[in-house]
Amino acid sequence: MNERVKIFLEGDLLERYLMETTSPMESQEVEHYIEKYPKVKETYIELQENLEEYAKSFSVSPPSDLKEKIVSQVKSRPKPPAISLLAITACVAAILFGIMTFMIWNQNQELLKDRMLTTTLIEELNEDIVSNRETLQSVEEQFMILNNSSTQKYVLRGNRRARKLETVAYVNELEKKSYVHVVALPELPDEQVYQMWADVDGHMVPLDILKVTKENLVEIPYEDRMASLNITIEPKGGSKEATVDNLVANISF
Repeated sequence: MNERVKIFLEGDLLERYLMETTSPMESQEVEHYIEKYPKVKETYIELQENLEEYAKSFSVSPPSDLKEKIVSQVKSRPKPPAISLLAITACVAAILFGIMTFMIWNQNQELLKDRMLTTTLIEELNEDIVSNRETLQSVEEQFMILNNSSTQKYVLRGNRRARKLETVAYVNELEKKSYVHVVALPELPDEQVYQMWADVDGHMVPLDILKVTKENLVEIPYEDRMASLNITIEPKGGSKEATVDNLVANISF
């Protein structure tokens, strides 16, 4: 789950939005998350349904004779004495003062929440900027490695056990950098994975578990004195020792 979605769901914004106690800016944020993230929308619908069920569980029909009893009691009570105009004015003034005080307090609370929300959004924006800068630096580094004359390109194609497998490895001995681009991987049962190995001094050293990703290149550990690259089928999670009988692709340097 996206870290932002997790933090958002752990807060109380969604519940307060359902209870209509959020500020306009908070409501806008909640609606943005509901529209953008399916998990938030699913949780929002679930909370709505739970709230409706909770309300229904406490709904009780009033007794049929309740209205008659109330009317009878009201009629039997003596009329209250007339209230003086001064008392009415004092009550109205007190009520207005209370309303004004509450409105000012509520407005201050909303301003405080809006300020906190703005601070959070600025922090998230700064984190995105840092992340994008790091990604750009990584892409620039990869571009320099791939265009370096010392970088060697190796294409690994699957044998009869994985005919559609195709992976491209880029190795630069001077920079001691290795990258792999997974072009295609045949499907495996859930309990199996493809794992890449480097043959170093006759010993198979594990490099990485292969999978198709959105990134064109994935950096893998560089090993000195690599004689070949190999791909085997291993149990889910990978192995410490290569299962040579399950070798599906290899290329020697």
